[in-house]
Amino acid sequence: MTRQRLLPLAVLAATLVALTGCTASDTDAAPATSPEPSAATTSLSAADGIVVGDGPVAVELWTDLSCPYCAVLEETTGSDLEQWVADGTITLSLHPMNYVSEKRGDTTDYSTRAANLLGLVADAGETDAVLPLYALLQENQVDADGAPTDADLLAYATEAGVAADLTAGVENLTMAEWVQESNDHWIGEVVGSETPVDHVPLLVVNGETFELRGDGSDAARLREAVDAAAAG
Repeated sequence: MTRQRLLPLAVLAATLVALTGCTASDTDAAPATSPEPSAATTSLSAADGIVVGDGPVAVELWTDLSCPYCAVLEETTGSDLEQWVADGTITLSLHPMNYVSEKRGDTTDYSTRAANLLGLVADAGETDAVLPLYALLQENQVDADGAPTDADLLAYATEAGVAADLTAGVENLTMAEWVQESNDHWIGEVVGSETPVDHVPLLVVNGETFELRGDGSDAARLREAVDAAAAG
């Protein structure tokens, strides 16, 4: 189930020139505007994020489900990441951020709502569905027709293979506090090759920041980087 999207001009520019990302500032660590979440006990930590796979190569991705540049990156590299997780090449850590919705004028706070759903799936132990769901959430960002509803989000989860009933968690934003903690924990932190987390997407492979260029070379260069890391 997908919704027809109108690609923002920024995305079109990114594919032709450079994928610079959605930038953040220190003030973006302040709580985003969203419905009051329900408190929940979770197995997830803000520092570790959502971890899938158990391969020897460590890949970390800082991402926001309202960032058009993150959607471009998913479209170009997502299938490779899924395959590397499946074949035991990488351990992938997803670090959800939630500051882009407000910057784009989205009053539904899709950044938090979508990341809340990812967190619910991971917390339910259905990690095999995390990356297929992540792809659907990036594909169905807020567009000219509006934002995905709670019913849409639950349908994406079903399409991704989630078996658990997540209705209450979606409606009550059960994991929203964890999403905010992830955002606040990481903004301004230095990761990889001395790279501050002041933009998304941000990708680190075995401790080295991977340069995202948006010039059509990212997927091939990422394969080379992961192959080199796997070879030791």
